[in-house]
Amino acid sequence: MSVTQTMEQYQSILEEEVHDIGWETGAFQRKGKLDAADFVQMVIFGFWQEPEIRLSGLAQIGGRREVAVSESAISQRFTRESAALFLRILQRLASRRLASEKVDIALLKDFTAVIVEDSTSIQLPAELEEEWQGCGGSEGTSEATVKAFVQWNVLIGELLGPRLTDGCVNDHRSPFEEEELPEGCLYLADLGFFGIERLCRIARGKKKKRFFVTRLQPRTALYTRRGHRIDLEGILPQKVGQVREQGVVLGKKNGLPVRLILVKVPEDVAKERQERLRRSAQKHGRAPSEEVLAMTHWTIVLTNIPKKRADSSHVLVLLRLRWQIERLFRVWKEDGKIDEWRGKKPYRILCEVYAKMCAMIIQQSLIQEGCWLDPFRSIVKAAAALRHECNRIMVAFYEGDLEKTVQSVLRVLHAGCRIDQRSAYPSTPQLLLDGLDWELELLLT
Repeated sequence: MSVTQTMEQYQSILEEEVHDIGWETGAFQRKGKLDAADFVQMVIFGFWQEPEIRLSGLAQIGGRREVAVSESAISQRFTRESAALFLRILQRLASRRLASEKVDIALLKDFTAVIVEDSTSIQLPAELEEEWQGCGGSEGTSEATVKAFVQWNVLIGELLGPRLTDGCVNDHRSPFEEEELPEGCLYLADLGFFGIERLCRIARGKKKKRFFVTRLQPRTALYTRRGHRIDLEGILPQKVGQVREQGVVLGKKNGLPVRLILVKVPEDVAKERQERLRRSAQKHGRAPSEEVLAMTHWTIVLTNIPKKRADSSHVLVLLRLRWQIERLFRVWKEDGKIDEWRGKKPYRILCEVYAKMCAMIIQQSLIQEGCWLDPFRSIVKAAAALRHECNRIMVAFYEGDLEKTVQSVLRVLHAGCRIDQRSAYPSTPQLLLDGLDWELELLLT
């Protein structure tokens, strides 16, 4: 499906389906000066263009659709029913798919997809606990929190999700958990998603194998092929940059043969990891164990990718791909400000959060088609460019000539949306394209 076809589907959702959804949710059950399509697009595109926009700014956005509406009329529309409307729209937009070409990187070309999964949480006012239940009860948590799960195929830039859950839902219970990954794909996720049964299920595809690269969860038992438990401390390399690799079995019953790769990291890298662990543990009212802190001196990786397909340095480069989704969430939060708001009314806040997520879905579709084939694309610069251009899409939804507008917007993304190449600390694209030309120590930073 082309980007124009995808935008036409978005247009259908935001111009036509929105009226039925508005009726079903109770947000719009009678005709008025401001209808469902005008209101929804005014809010989505308004907050996309300017994440801290005021009601007066939203009213001005409405003027582009020939809607004259007061600030108070907009404010009155931010109800519980409108929040349900925006959530339904979010789910509809997230269900659309855009097929694209694979980015031209030799290390990735043999995989059918490269799926990175993660989640991010947004703490909400306590009054919204009935909508989204948080963990509560400890420092840094809230009684109301929504968690967004995302799978991202970084081979083509395709976004799967976000799928929303209560904030108290563990990553092990991801909404994607029951879905089959594509045969022949590579899967990466952080330790929150680590599970022996999960990894075994991923690896044992019905026809074509699926692959994973993951860090080792502390205290996970590993075995030899003869069933003897491996003493990890006895095989850890002791020199910075030294690599040790051996075949092991993950899980005792119906164990999965995998490669174990161990690398000693520099002292400053270990200290940075320890600080992150302490900060994370403090948020949950606990302290990391000495054993866990000690293991930060090593990068310990498990993978089922055959050695002839990717040696240890290649695997370490692939592991860094997981950080790409952190960059995506950073763009959503720092630039899109999906976790910030001006208002104080709970359902106005919830409508704003959903609307901003809708904008991020449309934004990624344009980035996917506009600049993803360039390995050195910058999603930060592309997102900034789209904030300047996004309301042209809304006007095209309303007035027509969508294809011409979309192509014009994509041309903007072809120019000036690249990251600079670095000589001291290589970016992930640099490592993917010529990782073996860098010192191994740099792969571990």
